[in-house]
Amino acid sequence: MSPQPLVLAVPVFRAERFLAHTLESLNAQGAAVRWWLQDGNSDDRTLEIARALARESDTVASCADAGQADAINHAMDAMGGEIIGFINGDDILAPGSAERVLAYFHEHPEVDLIYGSVDWMDADGTITGHHQGSIETAADILDIYRIWWGKRQWVQPEVFYRRRLWAKVGGFDTRWHLAFDFDFWVRCFFAGARVAHVPGIVARFRIHAAQKSNASERAADEIRTIVGEHLSTLPPIGAWRRFLLRTHLSYDLYQLGKSTPQGESKPRFLPSLLAHPQWLLCLLVRQRVQSSLAKLLGLRRRKVT
Repeated sequence: MSPQPLVLAVPVFRAERFLAHTLESLNAQGAAVRWWLQDGNSDDRTLEIARALARESDTVASCADAGQADAINHAMDAMGGEIIGFINGDDILAPGSAERVLAYFHEHPEVDLIYGSVDWMDADGTITGHHQGSIETAADILDIYRIWWGKRQWVQPEVFYRRRLWAKVGGFDTRWHLAFDFDFWVRCFFAGARVAHVPGIVARFRIHAAQKSNASERAADEIRTIVGEHLSTLPPIGAWRRFLLRTHLSYDLYQLGKSTPQGESKPRFLPSLLAHPQWLLCLLVRQRVQSSLAKLLGLRRRKVT
């Protein structure tokens, strides 16, 4: 077993409702975990709770920041540790997870990043389901249609990595409010990260009305933008896969009206399809065309009869 603990950043702001459960789950791991709580000048009981639960090895810091990604970057730069990650102040590390994570990294020195599985839980802490992601390559993580939104995505608290990977990739991009972790993972693959899956539940992800990740439409917009940016940099994937992803993204943006200049109405589908025949490579487009043809043929039959 590696003598080094798992070191976790805990970025928080006004987190008093669930924070005690989060920190207690970290403390229950014993010496296998130490944590650095980075608070954004909360004006509730967040700091009181954190200081009451901090052990000698833990740190509670508070200062103004430019958002969650900025707060985590501050914590990561200051907290040290060779095996690192972060957990939000409403999620929980599953019992015994830290020892399993550390053991895997110790036994596989070539691995840079690992991910496990998560339980979904509600605001009361009741487990409502389970999730296991499956992402193995740069092409996988960029394929948001087949993989990410196909329920094979990673969930933040199940992912851990070596300090050397964090240093190589360069931390979180503070431009992103909701999808900075997704962007970081994309860049990890681009940097040649060796990734592995650790069997079993390692964390519990809380789903509740107040959480930031409930802003699903904004998060999806950020993810599309991130994919578009990375596709333009000749990512380490095949040319055909890159073309298919660009094509799907192009149709997706058209369908959402996000490729139309502000103030203008979205162009009609058929002229747009004639201008972008490659859209027919997308299953949704072919289904739309088939549906339109079926309706047209049905109308003609009714007229004949």
